[in-house]
Parts: sequence; structure tokens; C-alpha cells
Amino acid sequence: MILVSNPSTPSRKTIVLAISSLRIGGAEQFVITLAKSFKHLGHNVHILLLHPEIELPIPEDIPVHVFPYDTYRKIPRFMRKKLIAKALDNFILKHIGTPDLVLSNLKSIDQFLAYSQLAAVYLVVHNTLSKLHSLSSRSLKQLKEIYLAKPCIGVSHGVTLDLPILLERPLDITTIYDPVDIEKAQRLADEFVPPYQNYLVNVGTFKMAKRHDVLIEAYVKSKLDCPLVLVGDGVERTVCERMVNKLDIADRVHFIGMTDNPYPYIKYATAMVISSDFEGLNIAMLEALALNTPVISTACPSGPPEVLPDHNLVAVGDTGALAQKMQQATNDPAAFTMALDDKFYPDYAAMRYLALLEHTACTAD
Repeated sequence: MILVSNPSTPSRKTIVLAISSLRIGGAEQFVITLAKSFKHLGHNVHILLLHPEIELPIPEDIPVHVFPYDTYRKIPRFMRKKLIAKALDNFILKHIGTPDLVLSNLKSIDQFLAYSQLAAVYLVVHNTLSKLHSLSSRSLKQLKEIYLAKPCIGVSHGVTLDLPILLERPLDITTIYDPVDIEKAQRLADEFVPPYQNYLVNVGTFKMAKRHDVLIEAYVKSKLDCPLVLVGDGVERTVCERMVNKLDIADRVHFIGMTDNPYPYIKYATAMVISSDFEGLNIAMLEALALNTPVISTACPSGPPEVLPDHNLVAVGDTGALAQKMQQATNDPAAFTMALDDKFYPDYAAMRYLALLEHTACTAD
């Protein structure tokens, strides 16, 4: 376990974590977790947003700056990116100062910071973009303009391998795994006890990539009597609710919706089940491991196969195999339990990001 007590910081750095908003999501939680760790290590850290949408709790000692993005919406699209990039640079210099490191998160802000003139700007890629975006020539051109312009960080090896293939050329990309806020997960997991027993849980946004339909179908095939608890919300939720009603299993499948504290649902579950077609990494999976909850998953690109042993994995879309794995995990949860690797601890990730500054300095020399 990586812990840093009374950290000694020979050189206090100014770090900017940029993202469109802080709505509930994996990349957004990543920004909060990493910001807290940089602060713990003694650095000057700031969060930069394009929109004043904040659904996640932010420590009081971490300043948040909202760029006036809406004032630039009337600018023609072909001019907008470079003008906003320049305005973002000026905004950072005015309100934060000269940063030593800028970490941009998600395409919605990457498209602007790709044109930044600030030093040490990195684009953190949180998903397998080849799966996330249609591969029309226009969209591929846009992705090339963004992700070939700056060095990139993949949050898993799968993401790191996917991007050069998608962009059809080598590029400067490094893997640094998403960290999980272990202290937060363990603290909040004891806030309440869910009103279910011996249940399976899935935590995630209801969208096509997560394939809740596969999960529900596998659950039916498993013929298990234990409850299935689904935590999250999204565009596919209504479809899944109709599916559950049609299959006449509404008494056993529970839709919790979005919640500020999913951790008790994770901690007290018999096992977490992931049914995705693709992932960046899946923070909920790491949180489950931090809470000693067994995890079974599809071997989707990317993330789960890099974290879980083969014994915990099934082929993507194979509802029969997933059903069988659910039965096994319910009968013998200990067989699917594993410890969280040190590389997912926040301070470890923060120190990996700080090491990028040495690379930048060497390149400049």
C-alpha cells in the first residue's frame, strides 16, 4: 500500500486539472481524487471548468475556476477552438498563474487545450475512443487534430494501445492508471446498510456501452433468487425498466438511481457484476476491490482484463457464461475476492503524473 506521511515537497508545483464540468462520472471523480492527492503531497492544485455544473463534493482548500465558455458560443465553429484555447491560456495565467502541469480530461475540453501554448499540457484519455466515436473520416480527422497535438495519458493499457491504432500513427502516450479514493470509499461505505441481503450489484451510468440488457438477461438465465441492485441513471434506464417488467422480475431487480453515496451498496453486496462492451478502466470495479467485494466482469476492452484474473472474467456479450459466473460468485464469493494493487492508490498516481515534469524538462533541454 502506497501511503505518504508528512510529504516533503522540494519543489511546490502549480497543477491545473481541467474538465468540462463536475457532474457525477468517472473522469470527474478522477479529477477530484487526483486533486486531493496533489494537495496531500504539498502542491498548489486548481480545478478548471467550462461549465458551473458541480455534483461532486470538492474539498474547501482546492479552488475551482469556471471559464466563461458561454460568451464564446457565438464565434463561428471554424474559428472557435483556437480562440478559446488562447482565452483559456490567458484565463489560467490571470487567475492561477503559470502552471507547471495541465491535465485535460475528456474531449469536450481536450479540443481546446490541444491548441494551448502553455507548457506541459497533457490530454488524459479515459476511454477506448475507437469504441466511443463513430469512425467517419470527419470524426477521425477531428480526433487526430486533438490527440496528435499534445502528449497523452491513457488510464489503462487498453486505452494506450487503442489510440495509436485509431489515429493510424505512433504518438506520445503513457499509461497511468486511474486512482481510486480508498479513504473516501471506506469511510462512506459505513454510512448505512442497504435494505437487501445476499444481492448482486452493478454501479454505472445506464448507456449502451455498459450493456445493462446483457446483465439483466444473464441474471434471468442464472435463475438466482437473490436481488439484483442497479445503482445509477442514464438514457438506457427506461429501456431496462421495461425489460425487467416484461420479464416479470421487477420484485427482484431494484433500480436505485443516481446517488451521492453508492459505497454501502458496493460493500454489502455478495459480488459486483460488470457487463460492459467496453470501458476506460471502470472506477466502480476498483472501489469494489478496495471494499473487499468480489467482482466478475466481461473481458471488455479495456480495464477489467488488466485488473481481474481470468477466473473472474467472461467473454463480452456471453450471457450464458455470465449467468454461470454469477452462480459461482454467489456460492463462493471468496473465490472471486482479490486485493487492490498499489498502482491504483491516489498518491502513487499523483507521483507518476509529477514524474512527467522531468520528462518535459528533459525534452525542453
